[in-house]
Amino acid sequence: MTKVNHLQNSHSEYGSDNKTIAFEIVAENALLLSWQAKISLTQHNQIIALQKVLVQKLDALIIETVASYHCLMVYFNPLLTDSSQLINKIKTIVKDHPISEDHDNSGEQKDNNTNCINIPVYYDIDQQWDLAEVAQRCNMSMDDVIKQHSANIYHGFALGFTPGFCYLASLPQTLHLPRKSSPRLKVPQGAVAIAEQQSAIYPIESPGGWHIIGQTPLPMYESKNGQFNATINVGQNVKFYAITKAEFIALQKGVKA
Repeated sequence: MTKVNHLQNSHSEYGSDNKTIAFEIVAENALLLSWQAKISLTQHNQIIALQKVLVQKLDALIIETVASYHCLMVYFNPLLTDSSQLINKIKTIVKDHPISEDHDNSGEQKDNNTNCINIPVYYDIDQQWDLAEVAQRCNMSMDDVIKQHSANIYHGFALGFTPGFCYLASLPQTLHLPRKSSPRLKVPQGAVAIAEQQSAIYPIESPGGWHIIGQTPLPMYESKNGQFNATINVGQNVKFYAITKAEFIALQKGVKA
């Protein structure tokens, strides 16, 4: 018991300023690497890049890695290494393989425009969702909400809440709203929603406190032969595009066929 408590409280830092990586031993077979707590495409790309290098260089030791907004969880085989040894190996890799950082927005925009997953959305007010309310609160027309939401390109920062639920950022600042004060008990499968600076798609019917502005007929995950595959993964880029009700119904029928 003493050993576990010691592990949970162990942490160290490497680097300086906003490039500092904090190392925390969260279990006997897991390390948590943390960067500055913010939603940043440049920083997240660095995390994803380091994740790929670690998997490549430490494949024999690492069981799984999970990236999030500003963190990287590393699960390792405790029979082959311990946390102290792995931390030293990671620090060496970080030193020998520095991840470049763009100092302007051009690099981020270039990244955003490559390898996009295109998601069709029926932006709907017939279902009494939140499109009209969002437009009113943001002081714009519903058409402008649709144009701004679908004109942006989003980046997958984390998976969570329900299987296949990917947190996408960042929304145009003109669409930033806090979460609903009273969450819905039932949000429909495929609901496209926004909250604060993020957008997301609800993979299944579930409770939810985000503002629903539309719905996609596409499934957000596939489960086959015991394997789970999310439609949108961390590190991928997403663009929404508007479709009509007839197109939504046709695509929905095609998915179910």
